[in-house]
Amino acid sequence: MTIEKADAVPARSSLRTLIIVRGALRSLVIAGLLCVASYFHVVSILEEELVEQLEQFIAERGLRDSQQFLQSERHHLAVEQALLEQLQAVSIPAGAALFDDYFEPWADGTWRTRRGWYDGQLARDGLQHRGFTGFIGRDVALTPELRQRAALIAAILEWYGTAWTATGQYINYYLSAPENLLVGEFVGLPYLHQVPADSYFPDEIFVSLANQAQNPERRTVWSHFYFDETAKLWMVSSLRPVYLEERLVATLGQDILLDEFMQRTLRDAREGTDNLAFDGEGTLIAYEPLLADIQAAGGTLKIDASRPGLQRIYQAVRAQGRHSGVTETDEAFLAYTRIDGPGWYLVNIYPKQLLQDKALAAAAIILGIALLGLLSEFAVLWLLIARYVLAPLRRFVTVTEKVGQNGLAELRDSDLPQRQDEFGLLASRYRETARELEESRRALLAANRDLDAQVARRTAELTQANERLARLATIDELSGLYNRRQFHSLVPLELARLGRLQKMPPWVTLAIVDIDYFKRVNDAHGHAAGDEAIRRMGACLAQLYRRAGDYCFRLGGEEFALFSSGEPVAAAVLEKTAAQLLNAVRQLEIPLAGSTVSCKLTISLGIVHAQVVPGLTLESLYKLADDALYAAKAGGRDQGRIVLLGAEPARHIERDVR
Repeated sequence: MTIEKADAVPARSSLRTLIIVRGALRSLVIAGLLCVASYFHVVSILEEELVEQLEQFIAERGLRDSQQFLQSERHHLAVEQALLEQLQAVSIPAGAALFDDYFEPWADGTWRTRRGWYDGQLARDGLQHRGFTGFIGRDVALTPELRQRAALIAAILEWYGTAWTATGQYINYYLSAPENLLVGEFVGLPYLHQVPADSYFPDEIFVSLANQAQNPERRTVWSHFYFDETAKLWMVSSLRPVYLEERLVATLGQDILLDEFMQRTLRDAREGTDNLAFDGEGTLIAYEPLLADIQAAGGTLKIDASRPGLQRIYQAVRAQGRHSGVTETDEAFLAYTRIDGPGWYLVNIYPKQLLQDKALAAAAIILGIALLGLLSEFAVLWLLIARYVLAPLRRFVTVTEKVGQNGLAELRDSDLPQRQDEFGLLASRYRETARELEESRRALLAANRDLDAQVARRTAELTQANERLARLATIDELSGLYNRRQFHSLVPLELARLGRLQKMPPWVTLAIVDIDYFKRVNDAHGHAAGDEAIRRMGACLAQLYRRAGDYCFRLGGEEFALFSSGEPVAAAVLEKTAAQLLNAVRQLEIPLAGSTVSCKLTISLGIVHAQVVPGLTLESLYKLADDALYAAKAGGRDQGRIVLLGAEPARHIERDVR
């Protein structure tokens, strides 16, 4: 067949333009109507979901933020019950006899607790006691009953004070009596040994707020929140009076640090929103834009007409009768909750503009709905194509079939080249199209090869990511050792495997290692030094225990574990191994930022070497090793205790190593 190039005749009108313009006009009208309807529908759905999410969010925040205040009230109830029980159970002569154990006269006319109760001393129970001070004012008549009550108040504080302040949330705990007696544990400060001799505590706000005149209901009361300029901390005080029958015998008090509450209120908010906290009288507690003003006012900044936006929020929230919920103003949704205890309000301010922005950002949903409209337009377009495309196309197909039989002469003899549209151009470019298709086929093959290479590369990257995730599931990132989950998974499997051996049952060794006084490293040098200590400890253990069958774990915090199996080991060998580990840790040096000196570490360890017999479990091994560890700690730390446990009771041996 001879192929000749035909002269192209430009089309005077474009079928493509005709179809697209007519179809696009109809599609735009339908899509526009669907988009408008979808937008309002999305806004309605988002608003319902937002209210539900805000209610859940603020309710959870209220429960969490109320806990430390409710815990303080529970502290008071526990101390009140204990004090009343002791006042009724201990006779006045017996209680008064204890007075001199706690108090001694001072040259300034006051009575104060003996210095040992702050610095530390052995009490009658043989235990070390320290941390609190006490004060009895001048001219106080020390009747036998007051001596009994003062001694019992000091004893109650001795029992409970340290426990209440050890969490770090509370800066003190104190008990007072209306006769100008105050006993308290103030963290890091012998406060009542430093106050002037003429101090009169019953008139102080942190005592008088709970007396009969200001608190006739005899309930736990809360002071206003305030900023302590000396300590540079926000705090609030909770007070509870203690009555024996109808007589006020003591007042319980505790100051609660609010810095964590303030930071959580200021920072822990949904993206694009603000948190606001105020009390029932409209005193502003926390609000990021006015933080400097709140601090300057010392906790007395009121929400008033000078701040109309905040005043509308305050009035809208106070008008609600629920403990928590969601209300709104013209500008924002307000998720509010009451903080149990001091009765404050926490509000999350969610601007309505955010909701509108989210509705606009839901363009994917709107476009999806618009596509449904376009599907209906496709039917219209098909009718247009049938009229303006398919009919001429059928004519073109007929001609091309004849061309296949008789050659391009059929194309020249037909009326197709004379058409003033795309079909005329199509007929004139018949041969060029065939060549372009072949070139496109080759380009497609090349593209497929590139795609295969991309798929292979992405598969390799995914494999690497999966391997890293698998490692993170078993390895503690900080120390580089196996983590606690792997400890509870690998050791029981190893014990089960060893228990199935037919020959003489093997022996296993489990060591529990604990860094001595690790909290002091964090407190004195910062968490960066603590993290470096964990890393170097992990490297030390991995270096010492790397033979086949040795496993090193970090169980959490400063606690590590070592596990191995094999033949029985003599006590002398175990002692030598333990001594090597103790010495290796003593030689570790933890560099400190900004200092030329380094931090030293010691450890306590408990080691159990046991024969694998039926019934031997990880729990029993861990219990023996943990008991040995605590024996090493009780012996003064920086040492170890070894337990050898054979199948017969005679093989049970315990040794210390230093």
